[in-house]
Amino acid sequence: MDVLRPPTVWVAGRCYRVLNPQTATTTTNYAEADAYGFEDSVYQDEVDCTNETDFTVEETGSGRFQTSFPVANPYIPYLIGSKGSTKSRIEKETYTNLKFPGKGQNGNVVVTGKDVRTVRQARLKLEMLVEQARKKQPSTHFLSLPVNTPNIQEKFLEFKKEVLEKCGDSRGVEESIFQEAAKLHLTLCVLVLADDRERQQAVDTLKQCPETVLKKQLGGEKLRLEMKGVEIMNDDPGEVHVLYGRVNALSWSHSIQAIADSVVGEFVKGGLVTRQQERVKLHVTLMNTSFRPQSNEDNSGVANQARETFCAKKILKEFADFEFGVFEVEEIHLSIRHTGSSTKYYSASAKIPVLPEEPS
Repeated sequence: MDVLRPPTVWVAGRCYRVLNPQTATTTTNYAEADAYGFEDSVYQDEVDCTNETDFTVEETGSGRFQTSFPVANPYIPYLIGSKGSTKSRIEKETYTNLKFPGKGQNGNVVVTGKDVRTVRQARLKLEMLVEQARKKQPSTHFLSLPVNTPNIQEKFLEFKKEVLEKCGDSRGVEESIFQEAAKLHLTLCVLVLADDRERQQAVDTLKQCPETVLKKQLGGEKLRLEMKGVEIMNDDPGEVHVLYGRVNALSWSHSIQAIADSVVGEFVKGGLVTRQQERVKLHVTLMNTSFRPQSNEDNSGVANQARETFCAKKILKEFADFEFGVFEVEEIHLSIRHTGSSTKYYSASAKIPVLPEEPS
């Protein structure tokens, strides 16, 4: 391990250095399948590489130290483990006492110990386990910029028609893998919001973005974008799952990349999103094999859930610079996956205007 550039992990909006397993004082691998179906829970000793006062450890009246933090109820069994094995192990390793909300109840996880260091260590281990549990859950929401203005929808339908006519003989290319025109959007990030508290926190975070991000980035100027050309998510055009449209801002005074990164950064700070990469991958999904209806069985009668790729070589050649048009982004949505609305776009838990509404 490079001691000057050790591996890091983001937990609850904070960045930690992860010690080399061969040199760490404690490395625990929970490979047991517990009664709740969780397995392969791994954590390592961590050293905070941000501000050590990111969370508060208070001294109690009895001379001990304590910290508490909310955890969505679905993750509590993951922290307790089968017959309390995970809870007991962390308590023994850190010389702390862990208290959890009752089954089906909301509340904070409370960590109590003899000193600040052990209390912090126990909390960090718990938070890393929560992050692991979160990654195993299907996403429930995503931050989106609707890209479904009438002119964009019209050009997308034209693109779809021409692709099917010119490239319909390419393996895996069929109408079912195209996005619905009314649901075209630019994705900023996906979220797993496991309870009402997390959903409300996400709503509140989004509602703060006009002040914390948009006012500074846009300075009152409209956010006008151009979608032109197509690309794929992977590096093999013969084996593609996702083909998307490229977007760029039309103004030199601001960057859609900077805006997207800053908005997502607010959710990272709140611990609602784990930062997977430094920059948001800006894309408007046009074709996705996940849209393809999946057959329950193959010819042998065995369930087959593998997604079939498609060949995009001809599409990339024919439509490399296809002009979808120019559009203005008016809102940012906290969209709910697999839903619809009266506008045929996704239902939203919250929306914010990109520009402040003018007083009437």
